[in-house]
Amino acid sequence: MRIVVLALILTLFGCATASDPPRGEGGDWRSFYVVNHGLHTGLIIARPDLLQVLPALAEEFSDGDFVEFGWGDEDFYRAPQATLSLALRALFGSTATVLHAVKIDGDPRRRFAASEVVEVRVTEDGYRRLLAFVAGTFTHSATGTLVVLGPGLYGESRFYQAEGRYSLFYTCNTWVAEALAASSCPMSPTAVITAGNVMSQLRRATAVGASCLVTR
Repeated sequence: MRIVVLALILTLFGCATASDPPRGEGGDWRSFYVVNHGLHTGLIIARPDLLQVLPALAEEFSDGDFVEFGWGDEDFYRAPQATLSLALRALFGSTATVLHAVKIDGDPRRRFAASEVVEVRVTEDGYRRLLAFVAGTFTHSATGTLVVLGPGLYGESRFYQAEGRYSLFYTCNTWVAEALAASSCPMSPTAVITAGNVMSQLRRATAVGASCLVTR
């Protein structure tokens, strides 16, 4: 148990920092990206597509090609300096969560050249479900606006109030796995805690007949 808690603490600290496939049943395959930062993973989605389901996002992201999203405990994620106390509180007593959104210009693989970035291709239907999952994670005010909490950690980024509860058994990587499952990738989110869990399941998603394709 101590080893598991240590691994989750390390994950928390991480959160603070092919050829064309055939057509899918729902039409042409659509692409998004998963970035492995070592201890946590993030989703990278085309900004114009996001604005179709989250038009209010244009208030903070009026330009750019993509937006990277990470999800996590609010107190830990937004802290000027991560501490063991904040990490333990997030794992065992989190009270609020946030989405961290980062503007990306150009190819995400160049922006995150030092990290593992994979392209995920799903059907149009799967892509729409992915967009709906991300949109549903944002907390909306009584007037329907997104709740902006302030500047993000790096680059042109912002924190937004989010839905969901962070815990020892539901981490930032679990959230990414749920997003992938929503897009019809063959994922088992309940078995995901670490970034390695996400990436290993994605590698298996390239099996023949899978509903999503992964390229590097």
